[in-house]
Amino acid sequence: MPFFKGGFMRRNSQEIAIVAMFIALIAVLQISPLYIPTSWGMRIDLVAVPVLVAFFLYGLRTSLAVSVGLFVVLSFVAAESLIGASAKWIATTPMIITPALLSLRLNRKEVRKDIGIIVGALVSMLALVALIGVMYEFAGASENKIVSPIVVLIASLAFYGAFYVVSKNHDISSVSSFKDPKKVLIALVLAIIVRGITTTVINYYFTFPVFFDIPTAAALEWVPWYVMFALNAVQGVVDVAVAWLLVFKTKTFAYVQKAYIHA
Repeated sequence: MPFFKGGFMRRNSQEIAIVAMFIALIAVLQISPLYIPTSWGMRIDLVAVPVLVAFFLYGLRTSLAVSVGLFVVLSFVAAESLIGASAKWIATTPMIITPALLSLRLNRKEVRKDIGIIVGALVSMLALVALIGVMYEFAGASENKIVSPIVVLIASLAFYGAFYVVSKNHDISSVSSFKDPKKVLIALVLAIIVRGITTTVINYYFTFPVFFDIPTAAALEWVPWYVMFALNAVQGVVDVAVAWLLVFKTKTFAYVQKAYIHA
């Protein structure tokens, strides 16, 4: 069931509790030693796994709500604060939006819902492209150190806000097909491509100049674009693989899913 769908207080309370549980797990994973550091200031971790688990179990809107919680938690807990939280959020969300788009089933009865999600995707992506240009102007300018994080936050909201608004009918039934390894593999490859392009642009033109005070040209020399892309690809594979195994290959999560549907 999608997040906040239904008129019963019990259902809403249960959904809020589920989202809160995933957010708490994100906080635990962030401060845990379960990560592998790299030589380029990045790390491979399990922090975003709860977002993918929420997607496989409860659908797009619930996972988007959990991703917002990820952003808030990392803003306070992560050493990189708001900048690191924004980067993680932007990197993680394509991993759920891409398979959500792939799970659309166009037919005459539901064409309005499906077109709404597609239009939302196009609008939000165009908004992100426009705001990346603004971020480029701010990045590296010392007088804009306070403004730049605000700009990237606006970019994040514009990029993903449309999906949350138009996805109220995108529920658990539309993502259950990802139990098929072939389908989840196709979604993973496409999601990694989207994630790689988005994070590469944002890291070189925003994160490195603002947080590390490294100009874009120097950042490209320090971390070649293919290394950046590869690191995000590895992280994406870890997030999806761990979440998929937990949801579809363990009885525990299957039981949780069944209990939630029939509650």
